[in-house]
Amino acid sequence: MTLDAETLLKNAATSGKRRSLTELVIQALNDKMDRGEYTPGSKLPTEPELCNEFGVSRTVVREAVASLKLGRRLVSRHGVGVFVAESSSQSAEPDFIDGTTLNNSMHVLELRIGVETECAAYAAQRRTAADLRSLKEVYARLEVVSAEDDAECARADFEFHLAIATCSKNPHFASILRTLGQEITIDLRLKHAKANAKERKTYIRKIQREHADILDAIERQDEAAARRAMRRHLNESLERYHNLSSTRAE
Repeated sequence: MTLDAETLLKNAATSGKRRSLTELVIQALNDKMDRGEYTPGSKLPTEPELCNEFGVSRTVVREAVASLKLGRRLVSRHGVGVFVAESSSQSAEPDFIDGTTLNNSMHVLELRIGVETECAAYAAQRRTAADLRSLKEVYARLEVVSAEDDAECARADFEFHLAIATCSKNPHFASILRTLGQEITIDLRLKHAKANAKERKTYIRKIQREHADILDAIERQDEAAARRAMRRHLNESLERYHNLSSTRAE
């Protein structure tokens, strides 16, 4: 006999395994949507109600709901609440941030820090006036992208980093980024897909400031500043994942 997700959730709650709780809340919500208990277009119960229903913390509920938004099963309506999507989208993206995805994102970031910090320094050293104009055009697109569209935000973010690689005049930097394109895009979507509109907009503004610092250093042809700005930008994301991983292991 196969236990449903809610029964598994009750069993997992006694073990204190945070990672299992998050994944099982996601599965329990998916089960309810599949069974029609939460119908398309209906409003999801509030955070406190979900906490009471599943016996978990708000943090677990928020992670589960944010992940289901990433999977396009849930949508937010600013000032109203979270709703079941009218139609389930078939996405190649993972529908929750599981341990494998989290570890892979950390590994990709570790590699990017090693590669892109030097890439930024070379970009500052070697960029031409034409390169700088192109980089500024890419940055301008990043500034105007809608914070509500995490996929477009991730795409614009990736294009900015790819443009820096082009400025470096070393084709292997761009080749590495393109090879890692799918993994980088998944990582960026995880970061851009915040739980609510306010968090998302705050995060986007922060990322824009960090990108502006990198752009400014490349424009001034300050290699050391470009290296520092890129490392600071990527390190923040890596630290966030390390903290998330540590919390789940508790």
